[in-house]
Amino acid sequence: MTGIDLWELLPKVQQYVAQYYTAALTEDQKHHQLRSYIEKYILDGGYAVEGFADKELIDRIYSEMVEYSVLTPYLGSWDLDEVNINSWDDITLTYSDGRTEKLTEHFHSPQHALDIVKRLLHHSNMVIDNASPIAQGHLPHHTRITAIKCPIVDEECGISVSIRFLRPQKMDRDCLIENGMATEEMMAFLETCLRYGVSVIIAGRTSSGKTTLLNALLGGIPDEKRVYTIESGARELFLVKRDHDGRILNNVVHTLSRPSENSAYRVTQTQLVTASLRFDPDLVALGEIRDEEAYSAVEASLTGHTVAATVHSGPAGAAHGRIALLCQRRFQLGMEVSLMQTRQAFPVVVFTHKCEDHTRKIMDISECAVTPEGKSEYRCLYRYAITENEYQNGAYTVRGHFEKGEPPSEALKDMLIRSGVPLETLRVFCQKEALT
Repeated sequence: MTGIDLWELLPKVQQYVAQYYTAALTEDQKHHQLRSYIEKYILDGGYAVEGFADKELIDRIYSEMVEYSVLTPYLGSWDLDEVNINSWDDITLTYSDGRTEKLTEHFHSPQHALDIVKRLLHHSNMVIDNASPIAQGHLPHHTRITAIKCPIVDEECGISVSIRFLRPQKMDRDCLIENGMATEEMMAFLETCLRYGVSVIIAGRTSSGKTTLLNALLGGIPDEKRVYTIESGARELFLVKRDHDGRILNNVVHTLSRPSENSAYRVTQTQLVTASLRFDPDLVALGEIRDEEAYSAVEASLTGHTVAATVHSGPAGAAHGRIALLCQRRFQLGMEVSLMQTRQAFPVVVFTHKCEDHTRKIMDISECAVTPEGKSEYRCLYRYAITENEYQNGAYTVRGHFEKGEPPSEALKDMLIRSGVPLETLRVFCQKEALT
């Protein structure tokens, strides 16, 4: 047996395959043959790499040539939320339960990391190079990737990457209640708003549970109502329901924007919001408001359509301010006008938060009541009150309880009554009592 370093062996195998079996490298349908060619070269040459059995070595060489090196085992993992490449020699995994883990393995060099990331970005026809040092793309199976390379990051770092897995809906409303993100009454209130024509914004930072909550709320919409979803690049809302025979039970249209350097091929969320109104939707759902589509979403709500969306921001007033600022990208109406329109369009704001113990909570549900004179009043309808937040023995302990604040405004109650909400249902939301 000939002892050799992995990174000495790899170019030898690549040269051999490129010389005799080029099609196995260049044609996807022939990649399955590549493993046997790698095996032949390694076994015939008697090569051995310390720490690798023959099969492990063949698998690793195959991964380096057509897959994604040290990332390959983790890209299909269902218990991971994120893979973060902080630099070529620093990779961190974030699990669904909030745990983080540093990988002992890493890329061979900054250039090696860049080559693998380029291969990942190829799935969405995105390029990262010196001219375009920031790239965003999507991988198969609902995975989002954002990469930045030097000179945006330090040269010795090479490249930094965030790979986030956008899982099909794993948590319905009952799971959210059981896990302590909300109470039954809070979920029922938000479902009632969306069912009966009150637009809702879900605000919070990344990984705070915004999309999970939106999925659960939309899952409670009656099957007869038409839901039109709009997302940017990758699917995060999974609403289609099927019976045992595979027939679709509900009435859902899923759409995705299409980014492109060529304006003729580009489809924006703004265009999709406009198109949605021609589908006679009962509810329009935007996975995230992040650009000038904010104006179209506000306009849709003000013209009588129910809109549900998420936004990266703080609670209530901050969420309205963020959306109003984004509206300015479309039309320069002035912040005061945009703020008033945004508050009228989205009277209910939900603020989600990931606590230090990795649990996710609805920290508050607020209403903004706008008078005919244009004055605004924020009312906190529900909140999560933290009573203990301690760090001991390397772990956080967060305790608290949900409680009711003010009742809905008369304007919101009138809106719900006119839309058909039973008085008994509305009375529950107006009663002043402590939540658990």
